[in-house]
Amino acid sequence: MGWVEGTAGQPVRRRQFLRGVTGLAGVALLAACGTTAAPTAAPTSGSSSGAATTPAASTGAVGGQTVVWMSNQRHDKAVKAELFKQLESKAGIKVDFQIFADEYKDQLKLAFESGKAPDIYNMNAPRQEVEAGWPEPLDDYLAKTPGLKESFLPGAFVANRGVWNGKTYGLPMYAQTMRLYYNKTVFQKAGLDPTKPPATYGELRDAAKKISDSQKKEGVYGFIYGDKYTWVWWMNAVCPANGAGYYNYDWKAGRYSYNNPGLKEAMQTLVAMQGDGGIFPGIHTLTDDDARQQFALGKAGMIIGGSWNPGVFNDQFSSKEDWETAELPQPSGGLKGRIQQGIGDRYTLSAKSQKKDAAWEVLKFIYSTETMTTMYEKGMGVMGVSAANTGKSSVRGVPKLAPTARDLIIPPAPELPTLTPDDNTTLQGIWDDKGTGMDQKLADIEKVYNDAFAKTVAEGKLKKDDFVIPDFDPLNWKPK
Repeated sequence: MGWVEGTAGQPVRRRQFLRGVTGLAGVALLAACGTTAAPTAAPTSGSSSGAATTPAASTGAVGGQTVVWMSNQRHDKAVKAELFKQLESKAGIKVDFQIFADEYKDQLKLAFESGKAPDIYNMNAPRQEVEAGWPEPLDDYLAKTPGLKESFLPGAFVANRGVWNGKTYGLPMYAQTMRLYYNKTVFQKAGLDPTKPPATYGELRDAAKKISDSQKKEGVYGFIYGDKYTWVWWMNAVCPANGAGYYNYDWKAGRYSYNNPGLKEAMQTLVAMQGDGGIFPGIHTLTDDDARQQFALGKAGMIIGGSWNPGVFNDQFSSKEDWETAELPQPSGGLKGRIQQGIGDRYTLSAKSQKKDAAWEVLKFIYSTETMTTMYEKGMGVMGVSAANTGKSSVRGVPKLAPTARDLIIPPAPELPTLTPDDNTTLQGIWDDKGTGMDQKLADIEKVYNDAFAKTVAEGKLKKDDFVIPDFDPLNWKPK
């Protein structure tokens, strides 16, 4: 699954995730993990009556061509495959749909370096890819497609998110929200009220313990995640900590922040849950897909994930379990911030493509309001096109995924080169050490990120002032 923009610092890929929101992100998505002042359940702000609503029609110049589409998103494979069949019948353009998972970053690099670049691809590290000359600027194409750019959510095209060096690159497929998914049957067996998912960290811990204590003999545990790929720490620690007003990047100060009470409380909760026996055993051997499969099979009571998860549970794993969706639990001090909503999975034309016009027809088709609405209502996630998020769907779990007043499209954060160790690996180490030395480890990784940021600025690749918002307030900030 792709990278999620808006995460502070690095692209967040849902699987190898965005290396950080806000540093930890992600892009991802997903990233993607990235990461609107109070979006409504069916956001329309930014939509345009002139937006593209009808799939592309056949043109003699592009009909009969095959366009290569390269992606790391598997959850929407079946739906997109059907849509691409419709496109082929209407426009005569065939899409060669190539999907990679955790190895996407390496496969994408290999494709460009070997001279076999795709025609369309999901951007992974946009700033660095622009520097390398991989993506084609979309400004001329958008100018010839009235209303398309305006149809996206606010904040989709700003400097350092969608716009680099004054040019537009990539169109955001998803604007994912983060949610808690819970199994109502497992809750009932543990003596918990299936209509009342945990609303606080304390309730999350208590519910996980009760589920494990009552059902671990059946192989069922309270809470699950799989951190074989460490990006999931962004999803399970940083995103809940957003509720405390914590983000890995501090826009007021213009610097990275890890040694922070909000993140510490989230990590302490996960450490305590492990001590209680509330977490599924062997998380280091599990990928996020493995964890979601166990949840889909009824072997875990709760899992945190993005709004792409219903498509995974329903289609990829054909879950028969009675699961439901809820907001993320709040920290003990109450809400002081909103949960970051990623706006990413940014598909773009390859500068190396010899079929750019045909590839643009594919993008016009997939990003039309009609197609985006179909994807939303089929449970693929919250879409980047505003009007597509109707809040209407018969697919289980989808209606509660639409953005609420608790979701926030955060400002762009610096995109840094890959760092080793990174923030997610550091959080994994803190969990392994049961919280011992947390303050020093967080202080150390904070210095690593701020030093890397300063170096990137000194090299002229980023401008620090682009990432400073003196009056940033996570409860009231609005993307432009």
